[in-house]
Amino acid sequence: MRSYEEHGYGLWIVTVRETGEFAGNCGLTRQNVEGEILTEVGYLVPARPQGRGYATEAALACRDHARDVLGVDRLIAIIHPENVPSQRVAGKLGLTFERTAAYNGSLQRIYSLRLRP
Repeated sequence: MRSYEEHGYGLWIVTVRETGEFAGNCGLTRQNVEGEILTEVGYLVPARPQGRGYATEAALACRDHARDVLGVDRLIAIIHPENVPSQRVAGKLGLTFERTAAYNGSLQRIYSLRLRP
């Protein structure tokens, strides 16, 4: 709720259109990565509904919203080095590996995409 109050955006619930089943969350948040405040697209789908494209579909909508509505210049994803499925989703969004960074006490992979020249 704080993110919505301060920035006008945050996480959304992802549901299966046909059944209303909870399929995770996805959205845009502000993250501090090594002293730089960046807009992150985050997505989390529990094990049961994984592999059905929900994270990709939701994250694509978030990417487009960040670019077209919010005017975000650059979008990132912070992904654990062993989370290959999330890395694949980032690639489908057009994000590419940028660097490894310290984040919340561990090393994470930072993927990024320039949304505006």
